Amino acid sequence: MRVVYLVIAAVYLITLQGCIAPTTRIAQTDDVAVALEAKKQREIALQSLFEYDRRLQNISGKLLSAAVPLCGEKTRPYLGAFVANKYSFEKDMQDAAAALWSANDVLKVMYAVEGSPAAAGGLLAAGDIPVSVNGQSAPVGEEASKRFQELLSEQAKQGNTLQLKILRNDREQTISVTLDKTCDYPVILGGDDALNAYADGQRIVILKGLMRFFSNDNEIAMIVAHELAHNVMKHIDAQRTNYMIGSIFDILAAAYGVNTQGLFGNAAALTYSKEFEAEADYVGLYIMARAGLPIDDTPHIWRRMAAEHPTAIGKAGLTASHPATPERFVGMEKAIQEIKDKQAKNLPLTPELKDASSPTNSAAPAQ
Repeated sequence: MRVVYLVIAAVYLITLQGCIAPTTRIAQTDDVAVALEAKKQREIALQSLFEYDRRLQNISGKLLSAAVPLCGEKTRPYLGAFVANKYSFEKDMQDAAAALWSANDVLKVMYAVEGSPAAAGGLLAAGDIPVSVNGQSAPVGEEASKRFQELLSEQAKQGNTLQLKILRNDREQTISVTLDKTCDYPVILGGDDALNAYADGQRIVILKGLMRFFSNDNEIAMIVAHELAHNVMKHIDAQRTNYMIGSIFDILAAAYGVNTQGLFGNAAALTYSKEFEAEADYVGLYIMARAGLPIDDTPHIWRRMAAEHPTAIGKAGLTASHPATPERFVGMEKAIQEIKDKQAKNLPLTPELKDASSPTNSAAPAQ
């Protein structure tokens, strides 16, 4: 067989020599120049991702803070500074980070999120280097960003006001910062180009393709608030439970020699899926309103989505996991009117619940 493969390969190579080639004199590229251009393009790509992420965090920071009363015990201390070193970036982008921001083993403030404790009065600025927190040295090296957040959380147990020593313009100074509280559902920028976002019960992921699709910050806020509502309302936990219930029938079928390939479990997981999506739209609008963001025009994103995906305009069938875009638009308009009526009467901006034991039953009035 090996001889046969070698003969086929040889015939293939001979055949390629007879293929028609380009007829113009193509400029020869220099390997060094190509390498330099690749380096430049990585820097451009990283700078673009950085700007997307900063925009995303500036918007989501307001929503995560406003939703604290809805998040129960799922909260954490919040400084609001994006602190990173070269290991905070993908391996193939670390050289680009070094070129753009002189990133190395040491943590550095990349930016302070708008409206956060770090941004108040210019407390922290891009380029500041954390030296210590309450006398505890700031971590360096791999996973330093994660360990710095853990250090903040540990020190916050002794009180929300921390003494943060920083190096700014080669001079050490100590600043006092009072941490806020935020929902512990980190918002992550995903590198995929798809028009999508998702929540997994622990975090929120907004894909790069969707960031390019957004026409304004309010559209970003609406999608982040929607995904945050999925986590707040425990939709992912509910879908997992539904899947397990349905899987009982898959197991019973398997006992009789029938391989259902998870049919019943997957069908059960879709139970109430459209209702969960509608509820996330509804609760998400309340989160936006609590953050003081305008909500009047937010449903229009579904008209733009319909233009990109016309099949979403039709009535969603039984197997669909999301409501049709016209349903979502009309449902959100009704929710907006409900919220505006409450605002006019100075009533608490709390979603209306069918069950007092639901996650939002202790929601406080908007501040």
